[in-house]
Amino acid sequence: MLPGLTGVGLRADGVCVVRVERTAGRAPALTLVDFRPWGDQGQDKVLARVAVDYDLARSRCTTVLDANEYSLLLTEAPDVPPDELRAAIRWRIKDLIDFHINDATLDVFDLPGEKAAGRARSMYAVAARSSAIQKRADMMHAAGINLDVIDIPEMAQRNLAALLPEDAKGVVLLSFTSGGGLITISRQSDIYLSRNIDIGLEMMASFQDTGELFDRVVLEVQRSLDYYDSHFRQSPVTTLALAPMPHEVPGLVDHLKANLSLNVITMDLTKLMECEAELKPELQSLCLTVLGAALRQEERAL
Repeated sequence: MLPGLTGVGLRADGVCVVRVERTAGRAPALTLVDFRPWGDQGQDKVLARVAVDYDLARSRCTTVLDANEYSLLLTEAPDVPPDELRAAIRWRIKDLIDFHINDATLDVFDLPGEKAAGRARSMYAVAARSSAIQKRADMMHAAGINLDVIDIPEMAQRNLAALLPEDAKGVVLLSFTSGGGLITISRQSDIYLSRNIDIGLEMMASFQDTGELFDRVVLEVQRSLDYYDSHFRQSPVTTLALAPMPHEVPGLVDHLKANLSLNVITMDLTKLMECEAELKPELQSLCLTVLGAALRQEERAL
């Protein structure tokens, strides 16, 4: 088996392939990054081609579910023995998802930190459509890709935040795709909160009055911080990091700095990883989520 973890990210326009290798005491090493458009060949042929080109049959590979294929739910942790936890969570969330619970594959993870006085312990549950997981697994298998892990964008973003020195004391990471944004708050490689917002790069490019949109982004970040401060016994988060974007959004960084009492920084992965493969700015944005998935260190997954 080849070293490292290889991310295979499916996009509407093509596939991202990244490989990350870890050595104790050193920054993660990015040894492969590529984007292949689907073009006229179609998804199956392109996937089979990259599988051969990068020997993905002999690699531990991961992929990331699309937002419509799972739900991430914050719920009260059932007071049951560990071996009964999944069954109890399944019962608890059955009315919170838009598909039948019998069609769901579940994973759970605890919220870190001390439990606030007077509040029950909370945990996150990931409920993914079993059909979506099976479809993704079948697609990868047919292409000759050794799929070992299936992840979600929130955990991939947590892995990216963990690269930042500021993660030691807590960091807000804000990322944008063409259709939306994702806010996560994490500390010491643990995720505390995630929030999806409906403001994406396309909307920011098409709006005449971007100040109104920026105000909405600020409001969502502030709401997230207020929730974090009121629900967790942790020191306040003082840094917001903006994930790599395909192009600069004029005025966004200045607006965030002026309207949030946070240190606002922009993330450059070339300064946080050992990049043996060239990581151009457009590739940082294009392959961001699957790169985060390839940074995964846990063994357990959906």
